[in-house]
Amino acid sequence: MMADWRNELNGILGGKTRATRAEQENAVFEAFLESTAMPALTEVAEELTGKHGRDAQVRHAPASVTLCVRSGDTEEITFRVMKHFVQNGILPRAEVRINRGQRFVKYENMFKEGPQTYPISDVTKEDVIECFIKYYKMVMDGGAGNAPE
Repeated sequence: MMADWRNELNGILGGKTRATRAEQENAVFEAFLESTAMPALTEVAEELTGKHGRDAQVRHAPASVTLCVRSGDTEEITFRVMKHFVQNGILPRAEVRINRGQRFVKYENMFKEGPQTYPISDVTKEDVIECFIKYYKMVMDGGAGNAPE
């Protein structure tokens, strides 16, 4: 009997040191922002600033990374990688705001097609860049066409 209560006590207190599932998912998402989203958007920003004369700023907030691109005084696009809660955890989603002359149009896009059951590790730097390019084309086309599929 003596060992039982000690095991139970260890279980109670040991559980406090283990991260909850939500804490683990948030940690994995933060790691994704640091290792994938931030480098991808920084690379795009450097290219836009260095070769194309744009003012491209990347900002890292607690649960998102944002790339804002301006041409002169005009905001062309704001591309934010943020959390999207799915049945089996958290996946990144793009929230995009595009300048349409007198108004802004907002889009949301997942980085992978199909059911949202893939692990976050399946989303690559290339996926993030490809998604940005897809929407930035809309900016450069002057609003012609519909939202990308």
